Amino acid sequence: MSYWVGILSLTLAVRLYLFANYYTINNDGVVYLQAARRFWEGAWLQGLASFYPPVYPVMAALAYPITGDWELAGQLWSLVLGILALFPLFGLLCGIYGVRVARAGLFFYALSPYIARLSLEVRTEVPYLFFSVLALYFLQRGLDGRNAPRFFLAGIIAGIAYLTRPEGIGLAAVGCLFLLYRGWRSGRLAAYARSAAVLALGFALLAAPYVAYLRWDTGGWAISRKAGLVFSMALARQGVGPDEGGANHSSRVGIIDFIASHPLAYLEKVFTDGFRSLGFYFEALHYSYLPFLLAGWLLFFRGRFWEKGDFLFLLLVVFYLATFALIYVTRRYGVPLVPFSLGWVACGYIFFADRLGDFAGARQRRYWVGALLALFVAGTLPKTLQAIGRDKYYLREAGAYLKTKTGATIGTNNGRVAFYAEGENRVRLVDAGELAAQLGKDADYLALDDAGLRAGARSLERRAWLMEKEFSYERKERLVIFRRAEGG
Repeated sequence: MSYWVGILSLTLAVRLYLFANYYTINNDGVVYLQAARRFWEGAWLQGLASFYPPVYPVMAALAYPITGDWELAGQLWSLVLGILALFPLFGLLCGIYGVRVARAGLFFYALSPYIARLSLEVRTEVPYLFFSVLALYFLQRGLDGRNAPRFFLAGIIAGIAYLTRPEGIGLAAVGCLFLLYRGWRSGRLAAYARSAAVLALGFALLAAPYVAYLRWDTGGWAISRKAGLVFSMALARQGVGPDEGGANHSSRVGIIDFIASHPLAYLEKVFTDGFRSLGFYFEALHYSYLPFLLAGWLLFFRGRFWEKGDFLFLLLVVFYLATFALIYVTRRYGVPLVPFSLGWVACGYIFFADRLGDFAGARQRRYWVGALLALFVAGTLPKTLQAIGRDKYYLREAGAYLKTKTGATIGTNNGRVAFYAEGENRVRLVDAGELAAQLGKDADYLALDDAGLRAGARSLERRAWLMEKEFSYERKERLVIFRRAEGG
């Protein structure tokens, strides 16, 4: 009992500190909450038409009556599910490694920099992480007892994970392949194939209606609206695209068409992103964890690793890193893989702690282990407790300033400013590329960030706009508010 009090207190203390040092919503959060508002208003088709899958916006809409604030409604789920994930994660690690490793794994989870920070953001990574861990927990429980209802439940929860983030489809795919592999290894392929079919059925019951909706809405078979765009972002990073520039037409990039017409460029992208994917995975785990991870890997790969219980974790990590390399890589994509790596991290830590005991003797062991933990904490906490969105706080200040302009019409090219400016006024969000054409329309105020200022510079000079106030971050970034001159 004392262990759980300690680990829950540590996890909660870290997140409460970050909550007190949270400053600004992220751009994705604005889009999620726009969809949440559509669901709250009963405009379901508009909510489903969002760039992102529907579960997280629906969850935010359900939390809104409790919080009375949209930003807090989004944060609430990330915070609560990030803490609740401790329980299925403990069960998952305990079933594979034992209690000692599971307890150490939760300590590393509580301090994990990006898991902790994303637990206070209006993003889907932590809710998706919770559903992923819960799905694998039931999959593991099903393997322990050959229990069909648990496989079905694992598929259902994997379907919820998919409706939170498109990567959730990989949970079902890897889970089914792992079951078939176990059946082949044990000589009971037919029995395990039935288990895989039960898991797939549970997943399909949740996922198939949304895939059918995307087919109806887009006219093509797709598992995500965002695949084409993020693929284009990866091509732009490589300096290629459908027009060899790529970024300007990112929303219209066809993945299959591009691969067929530019095979060498695509192979170069996959090769480069393969290394990036591994690097981002290490970064998502955080560098202070790497010595323990590498030691854990040495222990894992020693012997017949393909027969070990955590071979499933290896399949998941390899599958996702390879899939990201095929489409797009970024650090945030690697964060949901962190819980599946904490068993190796904990094993590596215990290996070091035991070796220190052998070296220093039983009487001195606790001092050496304490020094090891102190060194780890010193290398981790500064990143874990770093303020969230401090560099973008000027956007929140600008939005709050504009919110006081009761009854005014406000045009801005910044989504976060538009989010914070909403109130008893009319806020119109315009794309920076279309800004010049929009400046002549009926607006009392304009709020332009650096991109907007560049796009609208000439039009601002020609028209009757007066600078009213400037907000900035250490003079590196700025947002300028203009008001229409009298008679302008």
